[in-house]
Amino acid sequence: MGVVPPTAGIGLARIGLGESEAPGFGRLRRWLIAAFVSANLFLVIAYLVVAWLGPRYTLDETGRSMRTLALALSEQVEATIRSEAAILTSLQREIRARGGVDAFSETAWYEMFRAHLNLFSDDPADKPLHALFFVNASGIASASSVSNPTRQADASQRPYFAFHRDKPGDELFISEVSQSKITGLWVFFLTQRISGEDGSFQGVIGISLRVNRFEELFARLRLPADGTIAIHRLDGAPLYRYPFTEAFAQTRPNAFPGLGPMIASGSGHDEKISPFDGSSRIIGYNVGRSYPILALATVTREGALAGWRRTLSWFTGLGIAALGLGGMLFLFSLRHLGSLEREARLRRLSETVDQNPNMIITTDPDGVIDYANPSYCRFTGFSLDEVIGQTPRIQKTPETPPETYAELWRTILGGNEWRGELLNRCKDGRTYWASVVISPVIDEGGRLRGFVGQQEDISERKRIEGRVAGLVAELKQSNEELEQFAYVASHDLRQPLRMINSYMELLRRKLKPTFDDEASEYFTFATDGAKRLDRMIADLLEFSRIGRQSSMEAIDLGLVLADGLSNLGIAIRDAGAKVAVAEGLPTVRGDRSELTRLFQNLIGNAVKYCPPDRKPVVEVSCRDAGREWVFAVKDNGIGIEPECLDKVFGIFQRMVSRDQYEGTGIGLAVCRKVAEHHGGRIWVESKVEQGSTFFVSLPKA
Repeated sequence: MGVVPPTAGIGLARIGLGESEAPGFGRLRRWLIAAFVSANLFLVIAYLVVAWLGPRYTLDETGRSMRTLALALSEQVEATIRSEAAILTSLQREIRARGGVDAFSETAWYEMFRAHLNLFSDDPADKPLHALFFVNASGIASASSVSNPTRQADASQRPYFAFHRDKPGDELFISEVSQSKITGLWVFFLTQRISGEDGSFQGVIGISLRVNRFEELFARLRLPADGTIAIHRLDGAPLYRYPFTEAFAQTRPNAFPGLGPMIASGSGHDEKISPFDGSSRIIGYNVGRSYPILALATVTREGALAGWRRTLSWFTGLGIAALGLGGMLFLFSLRHLGSLEREARLRRLSETVDQNPNMIITTDPDGVIDYANPSYCRFTGFSLDEVIGQTPRIQKTPETPPETYAELWRTILGGNEWRGELLNRCKDGRTYWASVVISPVIDEGGRLRGFVGQQEDISERKRIEGRVAGLVAELKQSNEELEQFAYVASHDLRQPLRMINSYMELLRRKLKPTFDDEASEYFTFATDGAKRLDRMIADLLEFSRIGRQSSMEAIDLGLVLADGLSNLGIAIRDAGAKVAVAEGLPTVRGDRSELTRLFQNLIGNAVKYCPPDRKPVVEVSCRDAGREWVFAVKDNGIGIEPECLDKVFGIFQRMVSRDQYEGTGIGLAVCRKVAEHHGGRIWVESKVEQGSTFFVSLPKA
């Protein structure tokens, strides 16, 4: 838009139109020149910035891509080795089942090898890539799956033979790549030791893999034109390279001096000089998780920068061709670079989603599926064509209530993330439990563009949770039945026991004049035993009542301790004990009588179990432990032996002789049951002859 400056009218009125044209066009010319220079100056600055930062960014981005490729490569190679090792594991089981290596003739070896190759390889084209063999304890390759009879080759100098001979165990050995003397093909071996029942070395069983076993696998990784991938052992020994060259296979481990730092790092990227072509290469590397392998993915520095250089050349040519439009070219270049960056981000995001082990789908705002990652198709059995255009209802099961789906839609249509568990269905009708997260996709304008959903199979976890819940219910029912039995039995036993005590006392009174000392002693033993049994039954009855008639309410533990000390007043006075209780004890939720019994038993034991030559000193304290209160009852008594610390809370468990200290051994069992009934726990720390500290944790009210 043109805006006439206010001063223009003044100039016209004062000097005339002809004289005013020159200054006006001059200013416009200067503005145009200034705009041209400014635009091109910005263009030059942008060009210099891109020329300086572009290679660094491109090389760093390439390094991360190579590292991601190396990670995928190591996982795929480990999966391949794991599947081949399964053949050796199966052979080991069959060898042991038949009684060891002495039970096999050469023909028996051959037949077992062929049977396992048929069992583990459904593809006929895959079988020539394998060869199974057996090397006896003398180092002679005495059987193989290639021929029967086999050539009795000496393998005693092979590294794998020395490794297994000198190292017991069933560790898998991965040999370096070597050329077969029989076929001329390049192979490497996976071997395991065969041990006798006494652990003695019985020989080696192995599988030889041709290197072209990996060619199809590596060809799918879409390497750059000058890219390579390689697999090494952790000692640097070469295993495979794609494209494969004999120069690589014949290179010794010390020819790769840069592998040591890579192995120590585990995963990353770096720039090194190739020992084969002398070129500088961007290397991504990753150490295997399960096997001692190092995966490398490389591209030359020139190859990594080729795309960036093409972009820079195009940018330069366009800038020269449109020099007069420097400002527009500058803006266009920024937009172009931004587009390249967005494309790289989208490409990385696509690779991440495609390789994610969880099941991921995306839908449009109506819930129609427009993408599913390979993990989803692999797990559910649906192909991508079968999924696209459908809705997630293809996995719906009648076991999931409609309310769940209604709540799900309310949440995501409201722009919020929904998390939950659903019972979903696979293509073959099989159902599985999934942990599901569904999020809405909102654009910059706040409009709903669709949804993204992620699933994780949790069927095994749900099965375990169900089993645990069933066992807990069974255990709870069993405990309730045992408590009911203890209550009824102890209650019903006391009446006949009282009758026995009464009649024993009547007999003693009636026959006392005829008793000698020995008879009196027998009667004393009988009545004392009956009384002790009555106390034990009374304690058992008290134990069984805990939790049966509880009344949970807010309890001031200061009042609980006061009740307990009042009940123990005579015992504390007779023993000359000192009991110190911390002030400001908290309030908890519980049953007052049960908590009183808990602390009364602990303080009573502290007073009772004290050596005769010292006065009992008892301290009761409390500390805040976050979600719970922890109480401590500390004494200076006889202490508890370390091996008895786990037993003291058992029912009828006595750690000292009844002749020294009276009791039935049920008091601490009552304390434990009260603490657990209130959602807490109890434990003890003790030193013999120095005293014990009993700790009780109770949840905060």
